Amino acid sequence: MGKTVPRIGVLLIVMIALAGCALLPTGRSAQVSSDEPTPTPIPTPAVPLKPTYTVRVGEIVKELIFSGRIAPVVEEELFFRANGRVRAIYAKRGDIVEQGFVLADLEIDDLEREVESSRLNLERAQSQLDKAQRTLDFDRRAAQLNLDMANLRLLNMITQEPAGSLNLELQRRQVELAEISVSRLEDGVDPLLVNDVARAQLGLEKLLKAVEDAQIIAPFGGELLSVSLTVGRAAEAFKPVAVIADNSELEIKADLVSDQLNELQEGLVVNVVLPSRPGASLTGIVRKLPYPYGTGGGTTVDDLDKSTRISIDQSQEDAGYKMGDLVRVQAELERKDDVLWLPPQALRIFDGRRFAVVQDGDVQRRVDVTVGIQTADRVEIEEGLEEGQIVVGQ
Repeated sequence: MGKTVPRIGVLLIVMIALAGCALLPTGRSAQVSSDEPTPTPIPTPAVPLKPTYTVRVGEIVKELIFSGRIAPVVEEELFFRANGRVRAIYAKRGDIVEQGFVLADLEIDDLEREVESSRLNLERAQSQLDKAQRTLDFDRRAAQLNLDMANLRLLNMITQEPAGSLNLELQRRQVELAEISVSRLEDGVDPLLVNDVARAQLGLEKLLKAVEDAQIIAPFGGELLSVSLTVGRAAEAFKPVAVIADNSELEIKADLVSDQLNELQEGLVVNVVLPSRPGASLTGIVRKLPYPYGTGGGTTVDDLDKSTRISIDQSQEDAGYKMGDLVRVQAELERKDDVLWLPPQALRIFDGRRFAVVQDGDVQRRVDVTVGIQTADRVEIEEGLEEGQIVVGQ
């Protein structure tokens, strides 16, 4: 009997457990299983394919392309050489003026009165000098006549008077006096009178220069391209306020940066394209580069020009261009045929070392290269690679 009771207890426990399971809602076990999170698979990283390039043989042309405008060959900025207030303007933009024409001036009324006074001083000093010169000329002629007559009387007395005669000796003294008079007059007019004229002349020239500095005068005949002056407004010395140009002869004017100027040289032949005339191509020559890249620029403020100047072979009448037209200039700097080349993106640079990654089957290897001409789309390969090799880009 003692062994039978434990078995009954075990059975009872099992039955209770089964009954408890029966009390659970239908599908509860499935719901518990479905609520468990599903792991997200880790994607395999995509390996980007790098571009490849083939070493080719061909032509490389290094060009410099820039824009410019048709401008006069002779063109100059104008300015006052003195500070002051504008008194009058005698020409406007677009006017054709002759050389020496006064375009504008400052308020110089007092200065002009000083000029007139200085002119009068010069005229008075010159008049006194002229009068003294005329008097001197008269005295010289009279003295020379007295000398000539004294010599004639002496000659006459020598033939008539005995040697040692008192009259003869007196006549010789008369001759000596006449000679002294002639000699004294050879010194000219009073030097003080000459100095007075020179001093008055210098004073007038100084005033005239001051007047000129207060004026803008056309240095040559041409058209006024601009005039930025207002009557009554202050004007600063040496500040450009007008531009004059001789539009009878035109060329190309371009303002370039130092990197471009370093590539060019005077005398280089260029091609010129007129966007306003598609298909029309002109030729020209780099006539002048600004200092220190060429002979242009000048040494004074009067002829300072920082522009690049290009002459055009074709005339204005034949080619149809006009002042102000925009042009595109193509300058061929260097050309090579039958050379190895790659696009710039095929090469790499690290720590000053230029190299290419060459694909040999499944193996990649680095190869140092030496380059020559470099353009926007081609780089000459001088050493390191051969035609047909495959290069892996960056």
